[in-house]
Amino acid sequence: MSQQNAPQSVPQPVPQRPLLPQTSAELRPEHLPTSVGDDGRIAWALGLLGFLSFPGLAILATSIAMLITGLVQRRRNPVARSVGTRAALFGAVSLLVTILFFGFGFGVLIPLGEAGIIGDDTIWPAFILVPLGLWVVVAGPITAIVMGIIALAKPFSPEKLQALYAKAGR
Repeated sequence: MSQQNAPQSVPQPVPQRPLLPQTSAELRPEHLPTSVGDDGRIAWALGLLGFLSFPGLAILATSIAMLITGLVQRRRNPVARSVGTRAALFGAVSLLVTILFFGFGFGVLIPLGEAGIIGDDTIWPAFILVPLGLWVVVAGPITAIVMGIIALAKPFSPEKLQALYAKAGR
């Protein structure tokens, strides 16, 4: 009989982040995203794919990953939308430069050289290929790696998060 009177253990609900208020003035710290996945920094963190050791492959993989992840982040909160959009733009521009480099180098110059239209002593292709090649091989991967490290090491301040929410019109 004492077992019937014993208190029953009621499972406690898992605490969840409160719903976002309608205006940024009502935002409190518990409303603000704090993790890399919640605030969109994951798209920038994928810049660490720049550590891939093959020239060209590093910036290609990084650009595609940042572009896709940045676009996916746009469906989330205003902070992730803002950060994801910037990462997607960086990925898109890097991907465009990479495609131009390989397309011009292998799709235009090699066939023109084999057809005898341009000679081996022609210098004008270097003015196009050298800057693009420097981005693809050196500057692009290094920039992506640095941005990935910054994204993982430096979370947003509450003031910056408030400003992003206010800019989004919340």
